[in-house]
Amino acid sequence: MGGYSYLDNTYEGFGSTRSGFDSDAFGYNNLAAGTDYRQGDVYSYKGESKLISFFGRINYSLMDRYMVTATLRRDGSSRFGNNHKWGVFPSVSLAWRISEEPFMASTHEWLDNLKLRAGFGVTGNQNGIGEYKSLAILSPSGAAYFDGTTGTWKNAYTQIQNPNPDLKWESTAQWNLGVDFSVFNKLNGTLELYYKKTSDLLWTYPVPQPPYLVGTMLANVGDLVNKGFELSLGYKAVRAKNWTLDANMSLAYNHQEITKLSNDQYQAVGLQAGSLHNVRGMSNTYSQVIKEGYPAGAFWGPHCTGISSDGKYMLDKDDNGKVKDGYLGSAMPKWNLGLSLNATWRDFDASVAAYGMFGQKVLNVSRMVMYDPTRFPSQNTLDDFMKSGITDNPTYSDYFIENGDFFRLQAITLGYSVPLNTVKKLGLTRLRFYVTGENLFCITGYKGIDPEVSVPDNVLSSPGIDFFNSYPRPRTFSLGVNIGF
Repeated sequence: MGGYSYLDNTYEGFGSTRSGFDSDAFGYNNLAAGTDYRQGDVYSYKGESKLISFFGRINYSLMDRYMVTATLRRDGSSRFGNNHKWGVFPSVSLAWRISEEPFMASTHEWLDNLKLRAGFGVTGNQNGIGEYKSLAILSPSGAAYFDGTTGTWKNAYTQIQNPNPDLKWESTAQWNLGVDFSVFNKLNGTLELYYKKTSDLLWTYPVPQPPYLVGTMLANVGDLVNKGFELSLGYKAVRAKNWTLDANMSLAYNHQEITKLSNDQYQAVGLQAGSLHNVRGMSNTYSQVIKEGYPAGAFWGPHCTGISSDGKYMLDKDDNGKVKDGYLGSAMPKWNLGLSLNATWRDFDASVAAYGMFGQKVLNVSRMVMYDPTRFPSQNTLDDFMKSGITDNPTYSDYFIENGDFFRLQAITLGYSVPLNTVKKLGLTRLRFYVTGENLFCITGYKGIDPEVSVPDNVLSSPGIDFFNSYPRPRTFSLGVNIGF
């Protein structure tokens, strides 16, 4: 199979704002009637990007026992620099169905399938950046100059972004080894080991002035490694005349580590992340660090040993009496668990789905903001804060970093299908009634609204921070009917 794709993405928009109206009678139909206006009240924008791809795939199978799949992509994106707009991304996978070999004939009574798989592939990513990041960009400087020709003052423009012709694709190379099996026509499963390395991670680095006009540069430098395993099992527990019961489980473990942040041109001992600038008294405070030898979302700061008798946070200090900073845990989960059950009895059916994540930390900034003695009595605060005896202003430490482990019952569905003979008399092919409950409970020790804090697309962009942006997940009950004509 071979193919070609061309994507041209263009977006644009404009808007205007006016205030200071003596009357609202005109609505937005007479903006000129407003007397309060500023230069930024009228704006417009436009952006464009292109993505061109060539791709091909070859599949080969010999005697249904030996299988090979090879793919090759060549992708070009306008988002990258002139020197590296194109990237080549190959992949190959091999499979051996061992159960079909003649020497396995004696196992066919109990072994339904046994397949060994191995693969290697490289994928590219351009979603970490927007348009024009490789170019020099100008913007109003806030200053003005006098134009002698017209005798007027005009806005001055200055460069706000350094050009980087070497800006290129982030690439992820992954090796995997897996085995698929099925025995006694009841138990089937997959075990997969993987090693995944993401190279040329994009990050904004400090650069010297001169030779650069701007003090920062977006560049490809970092490497990030993920390794672990994924196990999935399915069991047909009951196959009776009127009963069926299936159980499924998935378990995954992942270890993550940033292995590179610097090169000869761009240097970074540790990059600050997880800004707490919007918290009162923390305008220059960061909660995370991006550092070699640690995972993404690594919380970094002082350890709190407790609360003193006068209500102050007691933070670890070095021999010189200075507060010590250190590693406080990662926002990335180590373990993921999924469970599901499906059952039928005569014309009734039921399904249960649950999942959990374990090993991650969550910074409860929402709670930290509420632990502020100056809020009360003019603003609301937390009941346990009123009982804590704390008199200190909010202070970042692991006092507010909590275990984010949870196990959630995702959904339960009960259904009843009207017998086929009755359905046909109604001129239908199917009639099923059901009731579903979603998010029925969540087992967790997290004190915030929800421990499942969303992780951004870019794992280096401060995951695991609950900053008034984690909304309660609704507990939903629904009744429904499926009708087939």
